[in-house]
Amino acid sequence: MKKYTHAWLAMMAMKRIETAKIPARQQDDAKALITWFKNYRDFVLSGAWYPDSVFKDMSTSHIVKYEPDTSAPEGTTVSFRVMPPTLQLYQYGLKSDMYGKPFLLNKRHNICDRCESFTESLIDSFKILTMENDGSPIVPSNNHIAMRFFILSHYIADAHMPLHCDARSFYNDNEVHGFIEDVWDQQVRSSYYIDEDNERFFYDPQGYPLKQETFSELMQYVEDELRKRQFIWSWGAGCGNTWDYMSGISQYSYLMAYRLVPADHAPSEISKALYMESEAFKEHFFEYSKVILADAVESIAKVWLHAWVRYRDWFRGTELAYFKDQLKKADKNLKDANKTIDDYPEKKDKQAAKVKTAKETADAKQADYDAAVAKGGKTEKKAESLASAQAKLAEAQEKLDAIEAAYKEAEASLENLKALRLAAKIEVDRKQAEIKRYADSNSGI
Repeated sequence: MKKYTHAWLAMMAMKRIETAKIPARQQDDAKALITWFKNYRDFVLSGAWYPDSVFKDMSTSHIVKYEPDTSAPEGTTVSFRVMPPTLQLYQYGLKSDMYGKPFLLNKRHNICDRCESFTESLIDSFKILTMENDGSPIVPSNNHIAMRFFILSHYIADAHMPLHCDARSFYNDNEVHGFIEDVWDQQVRSSYYIDEDNERFFYDPQGYPLKQETFSELMQYVEDELRKRQFIWSWGAGCGNTWDYMSGISQYSYLMAYRLVPADHAPSEISKALYMESEAFKEHFFEYSKVILADAVESIAKVWLHAWVRYRDWFRGTELAYFKDQLKKADKNLKDANKTIDDYPEKKDKQAAKVKTAKETADAKQADYDAAVAKGGKTEKKAESLASAQAKLAEAQEKLDAIEAAYKEAEASLENLKALRLAAKIEVDRKQAEIKRYADSNSGI
């Protein structure tokens, strides 16, 4: 797909998340994602085109090539993934003559791996952003993360381009692959106002690409289709994560390739002129284009939202762990204060008795020392004994004073400690209820 098609698909995915009826458990997260996203929409043209303009990994990471396995014994069947029923690629694929038939897969091509890895990097980047202090030299910026969202959308979209999943070659001389993508890009460029000086779309009041007066039927269909289509949160019965889902998409994209460009001629014989005269183009091209583009928007929205929800689930768990730690500390502080108050009478009496004994000893040593001085005898050892007794008295008194101070502090802070403990407990209960409310076995990636 071309530059403006990629950017438009990403913008439509944002619109899909905002306008679709998202399941209740993900609604708040979807709203938060769109609020976050709209601050970075101006990066969509550059971000969604980065894989082609900078990475240039088209020969491996933008494709996954399937071809019929002609060596398989007659009657051999294989399983294809079960996808969400609203995906039209899936519905068209189920009716394909090639559905269930053996195929070969070129394992050098890794578009599904690329989608998975960028999804994981999004989540990891959000985690780093959350955990690092402001100004940390290693923290990724929100701009950086938004770029990764748009880069990811490129790879997801490419998996929906049937010829990216078809081992037949339609590049170079026959130009069919590029021609199809040019048609789509021209449809976008002629349907929306583009601020080419600043490399972005002009926006409508809702913040999405502003439509031109001459709006194409293809673009209108995609918007209408997505407006009425049910948003299905799950990956599909045959899929458990991003990689599985994209693998399924590529399988049905492969099946669609044989509708988009039937195998009536050898690929090397199919020129752009011949293709434009074919029944596949005249009768079905725009029908299939609607399917491809609408499903691409749906998949981008789905993968994006799953990644965001997974991060938000982690964030909620991190917050819960923090508040549990605060509750643990509050429990300990309150327990310690209550113990200090409860133990005070006994501790005070015991220490007061030690002070009394130490004072009696110090008084006796003082009298003994005074008597020795009066007689004019040797006083060095008696002085040492007196100093030791006085030190023990001072230590005993200091401990009694500490017991008194701890009691007064505990008594004075008891109500505050109870309030802190209650606040921590409320936060723990709130977070646990929130996590339970948002919990969904399908939110993992």
